[in-house]
Amino acid sequence: RTQLRGSITPPVVAGGRLLVAEKDAHTVRALSAKSGMPLWDYTAGGRIDSPPTVYGDVVLFGSADGRVYCLRLEDGAEVWRFLAAPYDRRIVSYCQVESAWPVHGSVLVQRDQTLEEPRDVAYVTAGRTSFLDGGIRVYALDLATGEVLHESLLEGPHEDPFTVQGKAGYGDGAKSDILTSDGGDVFLFQERFTSDLKRVPAAM
Repeated sequence: RTQLRGSITPPVVAGGRLLVAEKDAHTVRALSAKSGMPLWDYTAGGRIDSPPTVYGDVVLFGSADGRVYCLRLEDGAEVWRFLAAPYDRRIVSYCQVESAWPVHGSVLVQRDQTLEEPRDVAYVTAGRTSFLDGGIRVYALDLATGEVLHESLLEGPHEDPFTVQGKAGYGDGAKSDILTSDGGDVFLFQERFTSDLKRVPAAM
């Protein structure tokens, strides 16, 4: 049993290590899965709202500072970081300073068959909703370098509130959440993308 500070995410166990994020402390901690002994920790620039992702020998996570981080699983050393927000603009949310385009802690990793040499890539979003601050940015990143392989933007629709009537709780547009996959396409609620982030129109 190990005592951590404040609210924590669900844990992830891989390679003999238990990884968990202390949300409001902006920190990912690696503990021995056998003994609970601390092995390493890494502090990002904002809240981490969901479990980190372990892939092979790296740990990936997003932060409310608008960045995505990649660390070595063995010792927590930083491999790369990527600013997913369009630029580093800060606001105050729930008494903490963070990006206007936060990134969820959990990163989706899956194979991109559209590349000349198909390989697994990291998918992330930055932003709160398609209606604010220029929308939600969606990225596919190279796992080794953080280089952008594909990107897309969800923005609007910006309808006239004086002419558009209520739609019984449903409206076009999107809000941010953790990405999911069916093994091929990538989903953000009702929004659907191919692995190279081309939008797939919803079936009518």
